[in-house]
Order: sequence, then structure tokens, then C-alpha cells
Amino acid sequence: MEKEFVVQLSPELFRVKTEIESELQNGNKTNEKLYSLILKAIAFLKEHRTGLPISKKLPIYRYYEKEYGITNLFMIKLTPGSRGFYTNVSGGQLKVLQIILEV
Repeated sequence: MEKEFVVQLSPELFRVKTEIESELQNGNKTNEKLYSLILKAIAFLKEHRTGLPISKKLPIYRYYEKEYGITNLFMIKLTPGSRGFYTNVSGGQLKVLQIILEV
């Protein structure tokens, strides 16, 4: 059996995404770019693509380790000026959760 990869957002990023969706429904397009980057990160991982692994020696890794308690970190280049970060977490024997931490 093949492992199933499930894409999720961190609780914080999920809250931001739902707030932006509400803003967009009310005609407020202030955060439209951020929203499209979140959707782009989700689509990237759903296509079973992988980001660049971040070394545990780098300060950015230590930040996410402290903030989220992660054991691995990957970066996705979304546009020339923006990146997303995600971690892989076991979701059981045949499931891997890919949690997008920040965009």
C-alpha cells in the first residue's frame, strides 16, 4: 500500500485563510495576494511535489522548532519574493500529514 499525503494548514494559517475568505466575500481585497499564495502552497503539496529541506543547523529551523515543535522543515518557493514552510508529521501507518506552517 502507498502512503497517503494529507495537506493541512497550521491552526494559525487556517484562521488567516478563513478571515481572508470572509473579507473577500465582503469585497475587501486587501489580502488577496496572501490568499492566493496560501492556495498555491496547498496546490503544490497536493500535486505530490516536495519542497527544499531546511538544515537543522539554520536559525530559521530553530525558530520553527521552538514555535511549532517540528522535527523536519521544508521550504516551497511560491513566487520570486515569497516562500512557504511546511513540515511532515506521521498521521498513522500509511498517512503523512503535510502541515503548512507559514506563507
